[in-house]
Amino acid sequence: MKSPLTGIEMKLVSEPTTLDYKGKTYNVIQHYYLCESTGEQFTTTELDETNLLELNKQVKLDFLDQFAANEGKINISTLYEGKDKQHLK
Repeated sequence: MKSPLTGIEMKLVSEPTTLDYKGKTYNVIQHYYLCESTGEQFTTTELDETNLLELNKQVKLDFLDQFAANEGKINISTLYEGKDKQHLK
């Protein structure tokens, strides 16, 4: 991908970072293009989707770890983020 600022080809970078989601911090691998001339970072729709999938994977793993730690029991209300479960269909 060429930099929209300089027109020079950018390199694809993947690096570990932390993201906050729903009050928790997750370790993920973030992907982006780096313009070495300006230091600016850019993403494409595809990279944004890949980054979101990486976060989603970590959230699911955290959920499964909590599930296992509670001997297979989970508070169902936490799945609905505080919404009244009687009104969900």
